[in-house]
Amino acid sequence: MQFQVPQFIDIEDKVIGPLTIKQFLYLLAAGVIIFIIYKILNLFATIVLAIPIITIACALAFIKVHGQPFISILGNFSKFLRKPDIYVWKKPIGKMPELTQDLTKKTPKVTLQKEKLKPQAKENLQDVGWKVEIEK
Repeated sequence: MQFQVPQFIDIEDKVIGPLTIKQFLYLLAAGVIIFIIYKILNLFATIVLAIPIITIACALAFIKVHGQPFISILGNFSKFLRKPDIYVWKKPIGKMPELTQDLTKKTPKVTLQKEKLKPQAKENLQDVGWKVEIEK
């Protein structure tokens, strides 16, 4: 038995003319809001308020930034404004000296074994110890 694998699953279906259902609903919501404003207020106020409403509705319906719909861009922007910036890769400057002092106090001293080391190994050990002291 062979099954057909669906193609183009990331493309939304055009339901109403050249519009997808989301685009149509954004524009319909803007039209309803403008109609309600028209019934409540006069013509000049309706025109003044309709311009930003139509602009926002068209942006939500048609604009995509890097393949993402404009509504997700607005959601990400609002999350960015609500949360503080935390940079994980940067070390906190004020906390580091206290942390290094606590670590140096708690480290146990290493005792050497009574075996005699070869002169070459002893020099290597001193070099490693010197490098550790320098990097602190």
